[in-house]
Amino acid sequence: MIGKIIKLTGGFYYIKSGDKIFETRARGNFRHSKVEPIVGDDVEFKQEEKTLGYIEKVYPRKNMLTRPKVSNVDLALIVIPVMDPKYNLVIIDKTIIQAEYEGIDVAIVVNKSDLDEESAKELAKIYKNSGFDTFMISDKDDSIKSLREYLRGKTVALCGVSGAGKSTITSRILDKDVEIGKVSEKTKRGKHTTRHTEILYNEDIYIFDTPGFSSLSLKISEDDLKNFFREFKNFTSCKFNNCNHIKEPKCAVKDAVDKGEIEKSRYENYLYIYNELKEKGEY
Repeated sequence: MIGKIIKLTGGFYYIKSGDKIFETRARGNFRHSKVEPIVGDDVEFKQEEKTLGYIEKVYPRKNMLTRPKVSNVDLALIVIPVMDPKYNLVIIDKTIIQAEYEGIDVAIVVNKSDLDEESAKELAKIYKNSGFDTFMISDKDDSIKSLREYLRGKTVALCGVSGAGKSTITSRILDKDVEIGKVSEKTKRGKHTTRHTEILYNEDIYIFDTPGFSSLSLKISEDDLKNFFREFKNFTSCKFNNCNHIKEPKCAVKDAVDKGEIEKSRYENYLYIYNELKEKGEY
């Protein structure tokens, strides 16, 4: 039989095949191979009546995210809360880089926009001007409708820190109840609602419900970093072909920042991540 892994918990893999869900384990030979089944994988499995099924083959993946491990993603939907918890744009930009490194398209959702409308508009402007499809939403209105329409036919990974509102967004998009975590009043940090990795779905949208994260370790060099800031590609007339847009003279990207054609916060994050990658490479 052939199906898609939609849930992994406690060593059990739950596979959707047709309209049915099958509980399975992975064959022991996966322990000796480099391919370990993960959520999102299309797999071949055997299932006999009233017995536990076994995964026998994992089909080639078109991509994979590593934190958490999920595969075959059409879109990384990055959720930025205006507050509670407060956003960190360096982490947001690292998440974008990681997704694009894996060949996954990215869109941005500015959530809880009703809590600070001006900040929400500024956040949306940063990422819209940087070339990303961007949405402002709130659970106080029907702004979710345009996002739901945008996601039709896609397999989506919701990315963002705990408390960003991923569970609420998933519930509203799929019209299903999803457990919602509360933000700690003391720390203003989200509690981890999701304890496992799972695909939630309706008739035409699949969403990875994934644990939140707070840091990423990028696997690229500082010299490659510029290739993952998509707005830089609009400015190619640098004096040097291998310009890293740091201290080089006659740099088109730096000129664009000065003219407001590239968002300053994005460029500042680029410099921060560049130096971080450079320091890591020197050890």
